[in-house]
Amino acid sequence: MVNLSALLRVYPSVKLLTAATAATAATALMAIVALTGCKGVNPAAEPSASAPTSPAVSPSRAATPSPAVVRTPSGSALTGFGATSIQWKAAHTLDVSVPARNAYLPRVAGSADGEDTWQLVTMAGGRITSYKLNVAPSSLSSAEARARQELPADARLLWTRTVADTCAQEQFESAALAAVLGDGQVNVEFDNAVSGNATPVTEELFSTDNAPTVAQAPAC
Repeated sequence: MVNLSALLRVYPSVKLLTAATAATAATALMAIVALTGCKGVNPAAEPSASAPTSPAVSPSRAATPSPAVVRTPSGSALTGFGATSIQWKAAHTLDVSVPARNAYLPRVAGSADGEDTWQLVTMAGGRITSYKLNVAPSSLSSAEARARQELPADARLLWTRTVADTCAQEQFESAALAAVLGDGQVNVEFDNAVSGNATPVTEELFSTDNAPTVAQAPAC
């Protein structure tokens, strides 16, 4: 049996716990255990590092596939020869003073008769297939350049001819027109509405006359 008196003489720094001191220590220990027990030392409950997440994207800014570009027949871009009624009217201003409703402004500058630029506009199969284009008196080369503005960009010249003192003609062919008209050929006749000669040109007549060779050219 340990002699407490001897022990205290050897180790004077050791304090003997009395019953009251032991009880106080036990109470403090229970309080500590209770506190740690409430919090829990459950490994499964420990916070874990979560994978980074992308910020939420609002519906209004959510990425959506670009709408497909609707490809229409090549004639969809036509505004002159071969155009649909809707395409033509979107690019031309109707002269409501003409009862036949087949003439379009503006009027030709300097024209004594005040003629509209486009007259006798005719449709077939829902597309423009013939008309007269009035121009201010001009050279044949200028008139030819103006005629090309009425045709698709892919129109190519097949032949040209000039009938002395009567008219000049050019025959074009276009794949774009063939796609919408069934026949891509266009005949353009140049003449002077007053003198009946080929030049100076004051009118250009557009039609669907099919003439692959100059030998097949329509009469002026």
